[in-house]
Amino acid sequence: MIRFIDGYCWWPLRFVLLISLLCIGCRGGFLGKGNPEFEDVQQKLLEGVFTPQDAPPEYILLDGYPVEYQEAIGAGIDVARKFLGNHGPVRVYILGKSRGEVGTTDSRAAFVEQYCGPRNKSTIEGFDEDCLAGPGQRLIDAAIRGDQEAYLSIVIFTDPPYAELVFINSHEWGEQDMPLRGIHEYTHVFQHQYPSAPGWLTEGGAVFFEAWLGDQNQWVDFRGAMRRSMKNALTAVADEKGLSDMEYLLDLPQEMEAYHRNIAYDMGAWAVAFIIANSSEKSISEFRDRFYPSMRDEGWKEAVSRFTGSRDLGHFYSRFDEFLQQSSHQQMELLDAIQP
Repeated sequence: MIRFIDGYCWWPLRFVLLISLLCIGCRGGFLGKGNPEFEDVQQKLLEGVFTPQDAPPEYILLDGYPVEYQEAIGAGIDVARKFLGNHGPVRVYILGKSRGEVGTTDSRAAFVEQYCGPRNKSTIEGFDEDCLAGPGQRLIDAAIRGDQEAYLSIVIFTDPPYAELVFINSHEWGEQDMPLRGIHEYTHVFQHQYPSAPGWLTEGGAVFFEAWLGDQNQWVDFRGAMRRSMKNALTAVADEKGLSDMEYLLDLPQEMEAYHRNIAYDMGAWAVAFIIANSSEKSISEFRDRFYPSMRDEGWKEAVSRFTGSRDLGHFYSRFDEFLQQSSHQQMELLDAIQP
């Protein structure tokens, strides 16, 4: 979902792990649907943005914010990079309150300068983003307010496009949770080298990988995390909502905002587990190596159907709905079938 405010576009959902598919702004011209440049951006997002990289992510830490928080987030990002590969380019911005203050006047200005410098190298003629007063300042304002945010934004009007992973007030999440946020957001970088997928597959994949990879590093219990996700997913089932209600690629339907966490994240994580468990190899590595690339040739609907041996997407949804009606014991048994 993209919201336009005062000429800028931003992703409004907070306190959840999310993707901001487009965090760019224009001054002196409204960048909206119907604009050729906006249509070009949409097409790039649909086709896949990022590429394999040799260089690791670049970290930008607000001076005065403890380096231990960068190390914790970076540990999660590195675990994800080791399994998913090194993609990007990626710039990681980490800021927040320390001893009640968000840096100093000078350190805040230096941080915003580092944030805005690459953004100002737009390849679009006439594109004029007041980053210092707009997106850059909003990071500082969010940190001062005490907001807790973790998200990916794609800066797509540069050559090459690059990923921003933003973490605000990460100390509020706790020592064990910070690396999980790193895994989750970096998974989105991996995903966006491939064509866009629906919300449940994108967020569900990130939740699945943060739980599975996090478990291997003693940051979270995989089965416990999946059990909590199932509990949340079933609240949406009780309201007769399911994956088919969360097929957005860019815009989250307003009527589904209340179910975003339950379906896109929690039900989506189980849908990814279900996809893997119903594939020929039942392998997470095969899901990484075969499923995602198949979306380039077949599109996500055919990729889901073929990978799981379903007749079509409707058949997959029907099979998954039946799975959600099973006992908790049967549902947890599915996780036992999954191989690395």
